[in-house]
Amino acid sequence: MTENPEKRQMHFSLLTMPTLAHNDYGIWRHPENKKARFDDPSFWAEIARICEEAKMDALFMADGLGITDSFGGSFDVSLREGMHVPVIDPGLVAASVATATTHLGLAVTAASTFDPPFSHARRMATLDHLTKGRAGWNVVTGFIKNGEDNYGVPTASSSAQRYDTTEEFMDVCYQLWEGSWEDDAVVGDRETGVYIDPAKVHKINHVSEHYVCSGPALWHPSVQRTPLIFQAGMSERGRLFAAKHAEVVFAASGADPEIYRALTADLRAKAAGFGRGREDMKLLGIAAIVTGEDDAAAEAKMTTYERWTRPEGYLAHINALNGFNPLVHDRGELLLEALKSDGFKRDDFTAYIPHPDITIGDYMDMFKVLRHGPGTFVGGPQKVADQLEAYLEQFDLDGFLLRSLMYPHSVRDFRDYIVPELQRRGIYRTEYEGSTLRENIFGTGRKRISENHHAASFRLTPALV
Repeated sequence: MTENPEKRQMHFSLLTMPTLAHNDYGIWRHPENKKARFDDPSFWAEIARICEEAKMDALFMADGLGITDSFGGSFDVSLREGMHVPVIDPGLVAASVATATTHLGLAVTAASTFDPPFSHARRMATLDHLTKGRAGWNVVTGFIKNGEDNYGVPTASSSAQRYDTTEEFMDVCYQLWEGSWEDDAVVGDRETGVYIDPAKVHKINHVSEHYVCSGPALWHPSVQRTPLIFQAGMSERGRLFAAKHAEVVFAASGADPEIYRALTADLRAKAAGFGRGREDMKLLGIAAIVTGEDDAAAEAKMTTYERWTRPEGYLAHINALNGFNPLVHDRGELLLEALKSDGFKRDDFTAYIPHPDITIGDYMDMFKVLRHGPGTFVGGPQKVADQLEAYLEQFDLDGFLLRSLMYPHSVRDFRDYIVPELQRRGIYRTEYEGSTLRENIFGTGRKRISENHHAASFRLTPALV
C-alpha cells in the first residue's frame, strides 16, 4: 500500500451518467464538450482510462428509469434540456469498458423497485466476473413517477415503504451471493468428469412478504461475491439503510454546513449501532473541480463554463419532488410570495435553496453561477488541494464523487493538476492497493465484504480472500 498512515487518505470516483446532461445543464453545447457521445463505447473507454490514470476508485454511473415531470406534469423541460434523457443502461456501458481498464472500479446504479432480486444478483455477479472483482452496486429505490408507470409498479405510499421492501431485496441478493455456492464448489476434475460438487451448491429457499426465491444461484462465486455496496439516500430512513448496508455512502452536500455536519455524524453513529466501525464505511461528498495551471487559468475556465450554463434544467432537477415552477412567475416577484401563491410552505424548500427572501429572478440566476454551489472548488492545484483537505476535515468525509462539468476536460484536469498535488502531500495513492474495488477502498486483502456486515451472516463458510 502507498497510503500515508499519518494522514487521512482521499478517495475519488467520477460521478457520471450515460446521458447528455447529468447535473450539468446547458454546458453540453460548449464546442469542446464531448458528452454528446454518451452512446459511444469508445467515449466511455477514454473516460475510464483517464480515471484509471488518475488512480480513482471507480467510475460511478447514475441511472434513471423515467423522465422527470417536475413542472405541471410536463416532460417538456426535461426533454428540451436533455435532463437525464435519453439515457442508456449503465450496466452495459460498464461491461463495455471492462477490458479498457485493469484497476478502476465500475459502479452502476440499479433500482430495487423495478427488477426481481434474482436477475439483478445475476447481472451484478456477471459484472464482477467480467471485471475480475471490480464491480460496485449503487442501491436506489426509485422515486420518479414515470419510472413506476413504465414498469407497472404500484406507487409506494412512502419512501420508508420502498426501503422496507428493499431490505428484503438485499437479503435475497446476499443469500444468492454469499450463501448459495461454497467457495470450492467448482471442482473441474477432468479425470472423474465432475465439474461441480453437488453437495456444495445450495438452495436458499427465501420466502418473505414481497419476494420468493428458491435458488440456487446459477452462477459460481465471483471474486468479491457481493459487489461493493454504494448508497446515496440522506433521508432519516435512507441513512438507517446506509448504516446497515452501504460500504461507501454518497453524502450529498447541502447548503447549510451545520446540517451537513450533523448528517455525516449521524451516519457514523448509526453504522456503529449496527456493530460497524469507522473503517467499514466511507463517506463521499460532491466535488465540482475547475482547475488549471494557476488560479487565474481556473477562473477563466469557470467563466467560460458559466456562459454556457442554462438554469432551466437545474430548476427542473432541484424542484423535481415538490413541483414548484419558477418559470411561470415574474422575475421581480419575491420567491417567498411565489411559493405561497402556489400553495407551498417554508418547509418545502430543499437543502439547495439558501433562503426564500430573494426574487424569482435572483433565484433563477443562482443556477448560472456554478462557483457558488456547495462542493464547488475553483483554483490552481494548491488552492484546490487546500480546500479539499479543509472540506474533508470540516465534515468528517473520506473523499468525493467528482462532478464533471466538461468531458473529458474536467477529469483530465483533475488527473493532470490535482492528483500530483494530493500525492505530493501524501494523501492520495500513487499505486492501486489491490486487484479488486473493495481492496482499493479498504486495503489489500479485503476482497470480500466485512465479517461484521449484515451480508456476512448468510455465509456458508468463512471468507476466503
